[in-house]
Amino acid sequence: VYPHSAERLPNGDTLISDTSNDRLFRVDASGEIVWSSDDWRGGTGTLSDGSHLRYPNDAELLESGRLLITDRNNDRVIEVDDAGLVVWTYENLTRPHNADRLPNGHTMIANSEENQAIEVSATGDIVWSYGEGEALNWPRDADRLENGNTLITDTRHNRVIEVDPEGRVVWSFSGLALPYEADRLPDGLTLIADNSHRRVIEVNPAGEIVWSFRNLEEVLPAALQNPGFEEDADGDGLPDAWYPADLNAEGEAQFLWDATVVKEGERSAGGQYRGDGRMSWLQVVAVEPDTDYRFGGYVKAQILSGVVAYQLWFVDDIGGPLGEPVTVAIHQGSIDWVRDEIEVHAPPDAAAVQIWGQIIADGRAWFDDVHWQEKGGGFTVWWLVVAALLLAAGFAAFLLLRRPSKSA
Repeated sequence: VYPHSAERLPNGDTLISDTSNDRLFRVDASGEIVWSSDDWRGGTGTLSDGSHLRYPNDAELLESGRLLITDRNNDRVIEVDDAGLVVWTYENLTRPHNADRLPNGHTMIANSEENQAIEVSATGDIVWSYGEGEALNWPRDADRLENGNTLITDTRHNRVIEVDPEGRVVWSFSGLALPYEADRLPDGLTLIADNSHRRVIEVNPAGEIVWSFRNLEEVLPAALQNPGFEEDADGDGLPDAWYPADLNAEGEAQFLWDATVVKEGERSAGGQYRGDGRMSWLQVVAVEPDTDYRFGGYVKAQILSGVVAYQLWFVDDIGGPLGEPVTVAIHQGSIDWVRDEIEVHAPPDAAAVQIWGQIIADGRAWFDDVHWQEKGGGFTVWWLVVAALLLAAGFAAFLLLRRPSKSA
């Protein structure tokens, strides 16, 4: 289960959008499932129009008793009854998020990959929009406020903004890390899901954080751990220190700790994937800010389509990404073992680097013998050893040349 949204209903049940299983379900106070979209059309999960949900990221119960569903990977928002009868559809979207039904019967939608927030009438006409040009970058939530303004979570601009009906920004809060959703509370504060900072915060109108919740404390290693994927001390069948990341996997993901496909040693970390999204091997390592680093790693791929790559993403002290990820090299076809290398500079406010082995492809890929080191780090000692050996050899040669010959 990957619960993308949850809503407490008037009868005490909870409506959950289970994106990883392409379904919705309701649970009662005891946690028992009392309804599921899997039961539509004889247990096939089929809607009345013959379709299935694909990555539903939000659902809300309307006053009519019907459900308003943001069906992201079908690029639409639909209104359905409990039996799966589709009574309204709006399809001119690209990967939408968090649709809301407004009191006037219109529907507010974050049309994420079109970089717009739109208000759509019951007849399917866009009656208001915001996001022309580069005003927004991948918005994932848009709420109409009681004052007529619209609160928008501008995800890749790392901010939340409030715009008036004419599209003027009248309030904003920045410094976030890929925020997902924001709600204006009755007391005027704004509640924000600051996604990549892994926290929830309340912000007052002056832009001050007045409350926050973050229960994740990490102690990051100072150096890359288990770089050859050889160790499994806990016996879970996965390489120690590497995290199998599949929350962005919308297809079939199988992680491999492979003893048959290796570059060096006895193991490699691999994956088999098919579908939308991605699967990854991930490790996070502490870095020194404003410092140069060297990265290297081997990759092998047997893919039909898509991309396999190492990526590096620097983050701040609470995990928020800084800038864009650095792609070491892009492989769009099958390859034998190739070593990818790059030199990168940690930003002044960097606290760590995320090292990703990404499979965004149909097929298999393997990663092995990863190297991450401060530029010059480790090499100084090596060159000192080499220099000492050279000096010793030179001194020995000098002594030999000075030794008197037996014929003298």
